[in-house]
Amino acid sequence: MRAYRSPTRLFAFGLLGLLLILASVDVMFAHWVSTEPENTDGILTTRGHAQQRGDVIWGAVMLGTGTLLFAGAVVELVRRQAQCVIAADGIQIPMGRHGEVVTVPWSTIRDVRGELVRDGFDGSNREQLVIEVMDTAGLPAEPHGAVWSGNDLQVDAQNWTKGVGEFALAAQGALGHYRRVDEIKRMEPPSLTWQTSVAKGSDAEVQTEAGGEVELEDAGQGAVATDVSDETGADDRGDGVEPDGAGASPLPPSDETPDDQADDGSKGDDATDPLDSEETTQ
Repeated sequence: MRAYRSPTRLFAFGLLGLLLILASVDVMFAHWVSTEPENTDGILTTRGHAQQRGDVIWGAVMLGTGTLLFAGAVVELVRRQAQCVIAADGIQIPMGRHGEVVTVPWSTIRDVRGELVRDGFDGSNREQLVIEVMDTAGLPAEPHGAVWSGNDLQVDAQNWTKGVGEFALAAQGALGHYRRVDEIKRMEPPSLTWQTSVAKGSDAEVQTEAGGEVELEDAGQGAVATDVSDETGADDRGDGVEPDGAGASPLPPSDETPDDQADDGSKGDDATDPLDSEETTQ
């Protein structure tokens, strides 16, 4: 947001300066409205010379004042320098020694507000923008168009294109935005932590797989597998097995089929030898 001088006021100053220039010409030379110095048949009298000197002096003053007012109004209307700017880095005000723009950073501003003060010359109310700063270092000690009152910088806001109340509200909004952004920049990012825990069984868990049982001992104990079909009392530590009659190991399987075994049975010890048969016949 920018605030400029009111163009109506500038136009009025320019018009006043032009009128003063015309009046100075009339007083010194033309005498269209003003009274001519006292003279006799075009010859100035002693009093007329005194009047002429006074007219020249007043005419010169009016000419200089009118020229300054008119030229200043024309320059301001053409160039139109902003009297106050709400920028990203702060509030910019042309209050330097030669009208240089000075920036009051947001980091040093505590508050911004608009006020109405009574003019000490004519008693009228004048608008002013009050910028309360925390540190005056780096700011002009004698600002142009403003005065210091402690840490309050009072800027003359009379005849701005925007009212001082509207401008102060916009400045407060910009100040709040700067503080929020600055707080976010200083905020440390949150750290995410995952914690994984495994619930431990009481003492042992039993899991049945493929007709057997597996005992899961405590954590770090490993697993011991036992076969439920092993009921012979074999030693798990790897010692030898001494089977009794009931628990004797079965004979190894034979390659002969049951039919072959039957034939062999018929050819046992009691079978008759063919040679013995022949001897009996003889």
